[in-house]
Amino acid sequence: MKKLTASLILTMFYAVSVLAHQNFTSPDTRDVFKSSNSYSVKGQDKSLNVEFIKADTVENVSSDVFFKDTDEFTATYDKNNTVSQEIHNQAFDLYKQGKWAELESLFKANNLNGGWPPANGGYNIQDNITIKAGEKYDRYSGPTPNWNGQGAPVLGGNFTSPIFDGASYSFGERALNKPENTYDFYYEIEVLQDLPFTGQTAGIIPWFGQAGNGKQTMWKIPVDPKTGYPKTWNQLAEEGFIKITIKNSPSGKYPDLINTVIK
Repeated sequence: MKKLTASLILTMFYAVSVLAHQNFTSPDTRDVFKSSNSYSVKGQDKSLNVEFIKADTVENVSSDVFFKDTDEFTATYDKNNTVSQEIHNQAFDLYKQGKWAELESLFKANNLNGGWPPANGGYNIQDNITIKAGEKYDRYSGPTPNWNGQGAPVLGGNFTSPIFDGASYSFGERALNKPENTYDFYYEIEVLQDLPFTGQTAGIIPWFGQAGNGKQTMWKIPVDPKTGYPKTWNQLAEEGFIKITIKNSPSGKYPDLINTVIK
C-alpha cells in the first residue's frame, strides 16, 4: 500500500508539473504589452492563479533575431564586403546583444554604410505587416527637389513612426541624422484605405547621438514607372489611400503651410 501511494503521488506531481508548464508557455495565456516604449511578455497561469512578468535580459533585443546569419545581416550595410569577415561577425554579435554604442563605434572606425546604422536602423523587425485604414503615422522631412515652392510641398520617403492613441514618439526616439530644426516639415499621415502593399516595423536603434528605441514603420511603396522612384506621399494621397496634414515647420521656413492638408 505504501509503494502504491508513493507511486500515485509521483504521478500526480508529474501531471501538475506538465499542466503548469503548458499554462505558462501556451500562446493563449500570453499577452504582449507596451510600457514606456519597452516591450515585455506577460503571462498568467490561470489554474494556479500565479502571475509573472518575463522581461528581456538584454534591453530592447529580441530573442528571435530577424536575420538568419551573419551574411544576411551584412547585406544590409556592406554588400561589397569592404571589410573582413571578422568585422562582420563582430558587428552581428553586437547587434544581437543590443550594444548600440559599440556597434556605432565599429561602423565609424571602418567607414561602414555611410555612417548609417545596419538593418535600416531597426531591431525586433517584423516584416510584411499590413497597413490598415484608420492607422496614423508621422515623419520629419524636407520637400522633394522637384518642388518649385508653390502650393503644397511634394513629399517623399518611406520611413514613418506610428502614432498610438494620439501619442507620437519624440524626436530623439527616432534617431534621425540631423537636428530637428533642420527639417522643413513635420507631418501626420492618416491611412484612409487598407494599402495594397505591406510595410516593415522595428524598434529604432539608438544612433547619431540620439536616444532611439522608438518605433518605425518602413512602407514598401511601389515604384512609379514614370520616374523610376517610389511614389511620393502626394501620389498616395491623390490615389485616395492617405491624407497628409502638415503639423509644423521645425526649420521655420514654411509657417504659412502649417495645417495644410494634402489629400
